[in-house]
Amino acid sequence: MKRIALLLSALVVGIVIMGISLVDSAQGRTIYFDHNMIASKNLTDHGVIKYHVTGNAHKYNNEINVATKKWNYALGKKVFVQTNSLTDSRLVITKAAITPGLAGVAEINSGVIALNSETMNRYSESKREAVLIHELGHTLGTKDLYLYPEASLRSLFTRATIMGGDYSTHIGKFDADLAKWSLKHTTPVSDSEFNGYRHDPHLYFQKYVV
Repeated sequence: MKRIALLLSALVVGIVIMGISLVDSAQGRTIYFDHNMIASKNLTDHGVIKYHVTGNAHKYNNEINVATKKWNYALGKKVFVQTNSLTDSRLVITKAAITPGLAGVAEINSGVIALNSETMNRYSESKREAVLIHELGHTLGTKDLYLYPEASLRSLFTRATIMGGDYSTHIGKFDADLAKWSLKHTTPVSDSEFNGYRHDPHLYFQKYVV
């Protein structure tokens, strides 16, 4: 398995958490991308993820627009493309009654990002944007890094990466490079699998795809 190493010093650039940079003692350690950081699938279709925003989520249009543009810039290509057609979409961003306390969840097989308005409405605009950036990262195949099995890295990721849940609105080099690596090392959901999930009314998130 080909692994891509990033010097932790590269991770430090441009990433500041609560006004505090990563501790000096952590610098110099080499971090390798590995399959604990990614899922098996991504949501792209011929390199693009067409997304549709349902009417009940239009209140978050500004944050969605900013988040998708930031990912497109970080990836160096236009991966996220908005569509007004639900049937033409690979990703639906909607409001849903998900687990209390959660701001959002991403379900890759059928292409749903569900936002909990009760939680989102308590957040500032920048924090809502950070939630969207994080959830969009999952559609590229990246896992939650706050669940990474190695404790020391898990702690670092939580403090210093978007996919670790640091609520940053800046997609730094580490998250951008990991997303690119994820796209290369995960498999796009096939049309048949995607359509099977998308049109199955018995699945939990499908009731929110309206």
